[in-house]
This record gives sequence, C-alpha cells and structure tokens, in this order.
Amino acid sequence: MKKANYLLLLILMSVGSLQADKVTVIKTNEIFDNVKTTPNGRLETIIESKNGTKQMLKTKDISIVTSPVVWEETQAEKPSIWKRMFSKSEPETNKENPNEEPKSFFDRRFPEMAIGTMALLFFLLP
Repeated sequence: MKKANYLLLLILMSVGSLQADKVTVIKTNEIFDNVKTTPNGRLETIIESKNGTKQMLKTKDISIVTSPVVWEETQAEKPSIWKRMFSKSEPETNKENPNEEPKSFFDRRFPEMAIGTMALLFFLLP
C-alpha cells in the first residue's frame, strides 16, 4: 500500500513539473511568467525559470496560474568530430555570417588530422 502511495506521489510530482506557470507573489505583486513550478512538500514550491535559476517560495505566499509550455527549443549543437569525418555532406558554409570568407581545408580538418597523427604515433612508437 505504501509503495502505491509513493508511486502515485511520484507521478503527480512529475506531471506537475511539466507545466509552465504564471506565478504571482501576493505581498509584492511580483509576477514570474513562463516558469516551471514543483511542489516541495506542503509548505514550499520550487520555481525554475527559463535561464535555469531556481527560487524556493512558500506556497501560501504565491498564487499559481497554469498555462501551456512555450519555452523555445535550444539551438542544435554542431556535429561531433566523428560525424563530420564520416558524413558525406558538403562542407559547411557559414550560415550565421555569410560575409565571412570560407575556412581553408586545414582550418576545417585540423582536429581530425591531429587525432589521426596521434593514433599513428601511438601504434608506430614503441
């Protein structure tokens, strides 16, 4: 019976943290828009903003209005060295700054050449 209660509590806490909320501090009328709230027991609530900062406020001092999540997606990371080595795509062009002249072959492939040189030296040297 206790396991079922803990499982239900865990599910409720995880579902509650997926909501983006509008939090208003009652005393100061300070408003936090588009934040994630997580209850931390009965007395406190953790408020996490988009930039990663967290605040812990008393539940009785705030009012929470639930709304859908509208956080922007993070930018896609550049492909790793191994993906660049074995991919068959064209060399990357600079999409952020098109006026910048393209990099030379040596500038683009230096990390791969350095890794290859180190691997050769590892096998060739006793």
